[in-house]
Amino acid sequence: MSRARRRRIGAALVATAAVVLLAGCVGQPHSGVRGSSSAPDRNAPDVQHRGPAPTAVHLEDGVEVWDLTGPPSVEAFGVDTDGAATLRNAVAAYSSAEDRPARFVLPGDRVVDLSVGEVIVTVDDHPDGLTDSSGDVITPAGRSFVLQVEGSKTSGAEAGVAAYRDALGAAGLPTGGADELQEAVDSVPSIDPTETSERLGASTDVPVPEGTSAALSSRFRPSDTTLTFRLQFFVSWAPVPIP
Repeated sequence: MSRARRRRIGAALVATAAVVLLAGCVGQPHSGVRGSSSAPDRNAPDVQHRGPAPTAVHLEDGVEVWDLTGPPSVEAFGVDTDGAATLRNAVAAYSSAEDRPARFVLPGDRVVDLSVGEVIVTVDDHPDGLTDSSGDVITPAGRSFVLQVEGSKTSGAEAGVAAYRDALGAAGLPTGGADELQEAVDSVPSIDPTETSERLGASTDVPVPEGTSAALSSRFRPSDTTLTFRLQFFVSWAPVPIP
């Protein structure tokens, strides 16, 4: 991944980290996530969402399938723009009390399967782009989309590392990231939990064509008495023109 692309996804992931706190975006059960029939799919997970029905997702044999191969749009992700001409932290969130099976189909014939509790899409317009303190462009001008997936939790270091290794293998990715996660676990005794609440973990880039960035991660808090690991999946796109 190029330096510029790493910057884009890094900035996007930081901006998205606060989105999980936006509980207000969860509303009535979303009626658009269904199977091919017009009748409700009784195997559908109890997913809640407030906003228009997303066109990029459907249910297939009880699995929530997200087709991410097309260009990102508010229609694809069911983002409620509320008639705003310029979007700032516009969010669509698909939440469930229990983890549900989901599949994410990426450009380049890449597929990531996860059990998920949250699928969150954040949209921001940057008419003039974003630059860092040195004047380098972080995000080009346009409309940015970031997808964040909160996967299943695992308790205990051994189980957490094994779960990440399994997730990487299932996605056809190198499993060396699990060794990096183990190194992060081994570093915990040297960390003062009273001085940091920052999550530790490992992240593995998912190979996708230029214009899209993706990563599969596992994180934990070093201050936890029993380490609890959370699988996460991120996708960001190069900004598209603002309509």
